[in-house]
Amino acid sequence: MKKIMISLLMVAATLNAMAITYSGKVKVRLTSSDNQYCEAVVATSDALNDGLNNSYYAPFNDENKEVHLYVEFGGTRYAHFGSSAATMTNMPLLMKADAATSYTFTFSAMVGTIEIYDKEAGANIDKSQPYNFTIDAGQANTIIADRFVINYVPAPVAVASVTTNAYGWATFSYSEDLVPVNATAQTLYKGAINGSYLDLTEVNDVQAETGVLVYGAPNTTYQFAAGTATSDFSANALLATSSYSYPMENVYVLKDNAFQPYEGTNALAANKAYIRLSANNAPARISFRFNGAQAIENAEMEDAKAIKFIENGQIFIRRGEAVYNMQGQIVK
Repeated sequence: MKKIMISLLMVAATLNAMAITYSGKVKVRLTSSDNQYCEAVVATSDALNDGLNNSYYAPFNDENKEVHLYVEFGGTRYAHFGSSAATMTNMPLLMKADAATSYTFTFSAMVGTIEIYDKEAGANIDKSQPYNFTIDAGQANTIIADRFVINYVPAPVAVASVTTNAYGWATFSYSEDLVPVNATAQTLYKGAINGSYLDLTEVNDVQAETGVLVYGAPNTTYQFAAGTATSDFSANALLATSSYSYPMENVYVLKDNAFQPYEGTNALAANKAYIRLSANNAPARISFRFNGAQAIENAEMEDAKAIKFIENGQIFIRRGEAVYNMQGQIVK
C-alpha cells in the first residue's frame, strides 16, 4: 500500500510538472565507484509558491540504497522537489556516501538556470559534463549536508559596523550605500526636526554620506554590507560626521536616548551622525518621537491611534489605555 501511495504521488508530481514553466530544473544522479546510485530532481518556477507545493513533490523512498541523494524541507526528505526561487536559494542537496571512494554527479532534464554549488571546490558545478569528487573516510556512511548547495548565494560580507549604547541607540553613516547584514536584527530611522523633537521614520538601508539612527539591543554590534540604498531620505536632519568641521553652532550629538548640544572642539567620530540647527534659540535637548502607527498583533481598540514613546531607554507603544512593547506584548 505504501508503494502504491508513493507511486501515485510521483505520478501526480509528473502530471503537475507538465503544466509548469520552469525558471530552473535539473535531474541529478549520484553514482559511486562501485555503481551504486541515487537520483533527485529539483526545480524552481514562478508558478510555485514558497515552501511545499501541493502535488509537486515526491518523498525520498530509497533508504535501502547504499547511496542517498535528496533535499529536506520541513523535516521531510524529498527525491523530487520544486518551489519558488526564494525557497530554493541556499537549499542543501544532501547525500549519503556508502564508502570513502570516488563519486560522480551527472545531470539531465535541464531547463532554465539552476545551480549546484560545491563548497569544497568553492564554485558552481559545470553541469554540461560529469562531475567527479571524493568522499573521505570520516564522511563515509554519514549524511553530508554542508557541501552541495542549490542556488548558492554567499552571505553578505560586512564592511562596517556600529555598536549601540546602553539605551540601544547609535548614530551611523558611511561613505557608500550599505544594507544591514541581518535586515531584522536592528531598526534604522531617519529623522526630521520638529521643534525640540526629532520625528523618526523607519528606513531599510543607509544612504552614502547620510546619517541614520540605529536601534537594537543595548551594547550590541550590528553589521552592514555593501548594497544599494532604496529608502526615501528626504527631510532627513541626520548628517554624516564626515561633513562636520569645527566650529559650528547648534550642533547636537547622541547622548543616551536623545540629542544634546556638542560642547567639544575635537572632530566628531567617524561614521557617526549629528544634527545642526540654524535657529539661535536651539533647544537644550532634542527628544525622539515616532511618525506613523505600527501594527500590533492582538491589540485591542484597533481604531485607536498608536503612539510610540521612550521610557527608560526602551520603546513602547500606547494604543488607547494599553501600552505594548515592540513585540506586541501588553506591559501596562
